[in-house]
Amino acid sequence: MSKLIRIYPKLNIFLKIVGHKDGFHQLNSRFVLAKGELYDEMNITHNPYFALQGDFGCEDTDNLIFKAKNALQDFLDSQGKKAIAKAIECVKIEVQKSIPKGAGLGGGSGNAGAFLVGVNTFFEIGLSQKQLMVVGERVGADVAFFISGEESANVSGKGEYIESFNEKPLSYSIYTPPIMCDSAKVYQCYADSIKAHKRIYNAPVKEWFAKTSFELLSCNFSQATLNDLYESACEVYPQLKDIAQELGEGWYFSGSGSSFFKQEQV
Repeated sequence: MSKLIRIYPKLNIFLKIVGHKDGFHQLNSRFVLAKGELYDEMNITHNPYFALQGDFGCEDTDNLIFKAKNALQDFLDSQGKKAIAKAIECVKIEVQKSIPKGAGLGGGSGNAGAFLVGVNTFFEIGLSQKQLMVVGERVGADVAFFISGEESANVSGKGEYIESFNEKPLSYSIYTPPIMCDSAKVYQCYADSIKAHKRIYNAPVKEWFAKTSFELLSCNFSQATLNDLYESACEVYPQLKDIAQELGEGWYFSGSGSSFFKQEQV
């Protein structure tokens, strides 16, 4: 028995930092799944012991799938389901990686979310989507979005508040330069600029939550207007600004980078 799951990348149509609370930046953002030719594939099968296989570029203990496994087992233990928690040790997770790391596309978060949803089905654990999202929040800020099943959503808080947004799916071109952005460094650069009074937190962008992604991308906003992390990413990785200029109009920066995306003409 096996379970095969396809995992698509996430794009931030816009990303605005609106404050800081309990050690986390608070954001307003539109997350969309970019359903195209770029995706990871995960296969879950029985195995005598827990095994991770894939070109992850990190140690297993640093992998978000491994962290999701531990978080799920802790949650099941707390629910008195110790036998099921132990059974999760007996799977092999194989991932064919295509979504690049450090690209602002949520590859690691998507893998973690797919693992939680997939294992819940594979072992017939019976956890609700809400319970899985609670577990996902313990793993990473974007994991809950991938568990939600939404293709487009307005996201707030540190990423835990997800409101479905009904819109026609768009097609996107994605360009990822050979630069792996460290999200922690980009966010720290942004935080340092706030402390130095170079930047201020934005007011919530409620009016943007009502606009479709097509409308937002048709406004010819600058990179920095749509994505508050763009300038900080460029400070940490200066070559990003040159890449943005080479790509030209219509390309936008996703998350903490390094990917740029463009709405394809219909």
